[in-house]
This record gives sequence, C-alpha cells and structure tokens, in this order.
Amino acid sequence: MKKKVSFIIPTYNYGHLIGDTLNCLLHQSFSNWEAIIIDDGSTDNTSAVINFFLNIDSRFIYSRQDQKGVSAARNYGLKLATGYYIQFLDADDLITKNKISSQLKFLEAHPDVDVCLVNTRFFESNNQAKLYTDFALQNNKTLPKIDGSGYQNISTFVECNPMVIQSPLFKKENIETIGYFNEDMKYVEDWDFWFRFAINNFSFGYLDDEGALALVRVHADSATQKSNLIIVSQGEFRKFVNGYIKNSLLPDHQKKDLILKNKKLLINTFKLIMAETGLKEIEDFALYYRKMNNFNAFCLALIKAINLKRKSLYLNS
Repeated sequence: MKKKVSFIIPTYNYGHLIGDTLNCLLHQSFSNWEAIIIDDGSTDNTSAVINFFLNIDSRFIYSRQDQKGVSAARNYGLKLATGYYIQFLDADDLITKNKISSQLKFLEAHPDVDVCLVNTRFFESNNQAKLYTDFALQNNKTLPKIDGSGYQNISTFVECNPMVIQSPLFKKENIETIGYFNEDMKYVEDWDFWFRFAINNFSFGYLDDEGALALVRVHADSATQKSNLIIVSQGEFRKFVNGYIKNSLLPDHQKKDLILKNKKLLINTFKLIMAETGLKEIEDFALYYRKMNNFNAFCLALIKAINLKRKSLYLNS
C-alpha cells in the first residue's frame, strides 16, 4: 500500500461549504489517507456537518481550538498528522478525484522531487462544472509553473506566490527544515511558507495533468477577495524575504540581485495602494509605513504614488 497522506483542513464558520470539501475526499481514487479537520472556533453549524462525516468514515479526525487563525490551525494539524505526505485543503475548496493518486505516481517516478504541484482551476461557488484558469474567472492567465530548484525558482517566489495552498503534495519530513507557518502573519502566510521551500533549495516537480487539479472556489468570503489587506501584508512578508535571502547559501551576487528585486517590488506594491488612498487618510499611511518597515522605501513609494495620482488627474482633466 502506498504511504499515507494527511489532509489538513482548517475551518472557521464554513459549515455551509465544508461538506462539499469533505465529500470530495470520499471520492478520491487513493484511499490511504487521514483528514485532520481543525475547527478554529466556529460559531455556526460546522461541528454538526463534520460530525456527520465522522460517523461514516473513521479516516476523518476532528479537533477544535479557540480562534487563533488559519496558520495556528494548520500548524496544529501538522503536529497531529501521521502521514508520510501532507496535503493542505481549505474548507471551501476542492481537489479532483485523481489528484492525490496521480501526484503519488509522479513522486514515485521522481524520487528527487520534494514537492509535487498541479494545475489550478477556479470555479464560481454555485457552478462547480465550469472551470477557469484565473481568479477573475476570465481565462486570461494561469499561475506560473514551478519546476526544479535554485535561483530561478526563488526569483519567481520573490515576485509572486505561484501556487494555491491545495496544489502541492509534499513530504512531512520537509517541515524539519522549513518550519511551521508564521502564526503572526495574515493573508500571505502560505506565500511565506512555500518561499522557505524554494530558498532552502527543495526540488519542485510540476505535474501537468488535467485529471489532477486543485480547485478554488470563488465567493464573497474568499480570502483572495480581501485585496487591500493582502497587499498591506506583503510589506511584512518582504521584510522576512530579505532575511531568508541573506541567510541562504546563494552566491553573494544572486543575494544582491534578489534583495534589490524584492525592494523594487515592495515600493511598486505600496505605490499602487498609496495612489488609491486619500492623502488625508493618515492612519492608512501610518499602517503602510509600519508594514514596509523601511523609511527610504516608504518615501520612494509615496513620491511615486503622488506622481501617479498627478498623472491620473491630468489625463482625466
């Protein structure tokens, strides 16, 4: 029998959706799994929905904690997991029937690969049959395909988070090197987590198979909808990125290039959000300053934002 896979499913007040998520596990073609559901203090009918699944399949495991956030819930799940492989799955999302079995075959065929990734598709909450390649449901773009290890992968991760949380299947033993989720981070905690795989030179393998998909539900409560909060959180994340790069085994010239790229992206990200912020919104600008944690970068972003706003007003006049 193939090695066990531990699904880790954090949930908070998703009683209306988590049934679909757990049901997709029952239909997996791979059967040697456990699903560790961590209820992060839900106040809706989540426990009642989960109890239904607990009664019909012993592979479901349920634990409840006081509300501490998704990172704490995932970390708790990681500590409870007994599987050789780890698969994260949010309580509102799905995976296709053959995702796990196909990834396991891929990993067996490529023993040097630590993390197996698959394609991601997005769907409207009320229509699971129609799939799209992007969150905007426009089929205008796809996520980058990460493969291999080294500088180019790290550079991509500096630029963006190229994967959704339920795409990767990875070896639990990697946590000994990577560490757990940063429980103080919000919204980009998964980006930080996967970045540590890249900077520690773990090998990614991309399985391009339309039968093995990560499926992301698009609805009003999706974390990705909270765009401004995510953008602000990137400032804090990029501070950690500099530290990861400096402490890595990369050659000095590559470290220099990546740190410069990270700074430029930090400035550009906050330039755009500052340009959309009223100049009298002092509290917002104070928040941006705290999250950027870099006086020079903050000033550059502010100057660029003012210029961008000035150009916009001129073009619209």
